[in-house]
Amino acid sequence: MATSTATYAETAAIEAARGRGEPDWLVAARAEAARAFVATPMPTPRLRPWKYTDVTELDIESFAPDAAFSPRVSGAVPAGGFAGTLAASLASHGDAVRAHLGSVVPGTEGKFTAANAAQWREGVLIYAPRGQAFAAPVTVTVEGREGAIFPRILIVAEPASQVSVILRTSSAADALLVAGVIEVVAHADSRVRLLIDTRWGAATQEFTTLRAKVGRGADVQVGSIVLGGHIVKQTVETLMEGEGSASTIRGVAVGDTEQHFDFVTLQELIGAKSSSQVEIKTALAGASRSVYYGVTRVEPTAIGASANQENRNLLLSPHAKADADPVLEILTNEVIRCGHGATVGPVDQDALFYLQSRGLDMRQSLVLLVTGFFQSVLSGLDAPGLVEELETALREKLATAELA
Repeated sequence: MATSTATYAETAAIEAARGRGEPDWLVAARAEAARAFVATPMPTPRLRPWKYTDVTELDIESFAPDAAFSPRVSGAVPAGGFAGTLAASLASHGDAVRAHLGSVVPGTEGKFTAANAAQWREGVLIYAPRGQAFAAPVTVTVEGREGAIFPRILIVAEPASQVSVILRTSSAADALLVAGVIEVVAHADSRVRLLIDTRWGAATQEFTTLRAKVGRGADVQVGSIVLGGHIVKQTVETLMEGEGSASTIRGVAVGDTEQHFDFVTLQELIGAKSSSQVEIKTALAGASRSVYYGVTRVEPTAIGASANQENRNLLLSPHAKADADPVLEILTNEVIRCGHGATVGPVDQDALFYLQSRGLDMRQSLVLLVTGFFQSVLSGLDAPGLVEELETALREKLATAELA
């Protein structure tokens, strides 16, 4: 869907924000982001996180923002909590929104984040009040049609609170650009669980930044299951600022045809005795491709920290490809354990032969081996019913994937 550059201009962003009745501080933030969008060039492959995903020819301004986009939020909320649109939250939780929105992912730090900060509408706030726990996960449903959508989610967990969020994304067959931002603020001793279920249509391009600030004794776990989309680039960053803070990132992707997955992770351990775990696994059929670039940085203040980072890739087709680049930056000698590893290769032929010798055909054997390969990630997700659904979806995709 064609549009003009005026749609993304500062004056248009201000006019739209005022038309929605947004407060002055938010209008000003949108104006600043719109200026940054115009002034910031597209990232190039010279930047390491973009080495294998070239977007220099992508014209964001050619995608008209979908004025009808509206995420759906469902789930029971404890007393004092909130789960709904950012617009609706301003009346009851305006102070929390103003304090945290844009504080974790500034709207001026990159082309896609600037576009999001200037253009998002119907954003989502999930607020867990002090000492309270959500009885069940909050579900956020994001459905795209065509043009561009800018999902914006802010999760704030006050001290000693607990909340789980499931983000489901899908789209139709039309071309769609997704520039998403997810901010997580986990205060002391809080628990946040976020699972992203990505099932975009075949012509969708997603560029999402998720960043979490993790306070003393807090624990943030992020899971990402990617099945759909043409290009999916997810950047997941956790800043373990408090003593004893913890972060876990798990990801699974199944590729086919010419799907392109690009995962970037950054775990910055700042607080003493902080810990970080990363496990990303992909299975690639057809001419699909996976890219992983992960940095675990242990700051001098992170005495007694521990971290591990793994990326494992199965090539199910001779035309599939995976690139892995895990990086450790350890700036203190006083760590418990820090490690990383990456593998790229085909399915174990002996295991494949064994299953076939027991009466399974090649594809059945392959499906069984790949789903087993993913179990270490899926079993760690704190969503039992959804995990079973995801396992079924994984098997269905593998059952028709291009293997030659």
